[in-house]
Amino acid sequence: MNLRTLKKLSKRAAPLLPLLGENRQQFRSAHARTGENYHHTFIGDRKHWERSRCHPSYEARNGWAGCGNRGAEIVYQTRAGHTVVVRPPVHPRKGTVMVGGMSGYYEPEWDEEDAWSALECIVCHHFSEWDEELETFYLTRPLPTVTSIFQAADEIIAELKRGASR
Repeated sequence: MNLRTLKKLSKRAAPLLPLLGENRQQFRSAHARTGENYHHTFIGDRKHWERSRCHPSYEARNGWAGCGNRGAEIVYQTRAGHTVVVRPPVHPRKGTVMVGGMSGYYEPEWDEEDAWSALECIVCHHFSEWDEELETFYLTRPLPTVTSIFQAADEIIAELKRGASR
């Protein structure tokens, strides 16, 4: 996935979120250079990763724990001898639909994510169960593709409408 795809998926997911009970504020992200907004989706297409110079002693980190080594930073030397680090982007493209709101009781903080991540989280939570033997969650329905997540969201909405009409 790349940032352009994330923007399109977020635009498609935005109208479904209020129907699924997501009542956080929806807004469009600012330009990525401002550093104001953060998305929670792993962008695996390395062509779109952010590149910046770093100190020669810099060591690569992996900020994406669930992705194995795929999300690890790459540190390399250019032909000119400069040390460069390449890492997955954390800021969405300008205009990506985001959802956010204040969370916390004693020290409330602003929490935001892209609309696609919010929809994916709601759908996966709806179709997950707790396995007491393994002490972990598992999906009751396979959700391997974007299409399957949108179909599952439509089914949840239809189920909620049937329940409301009774």
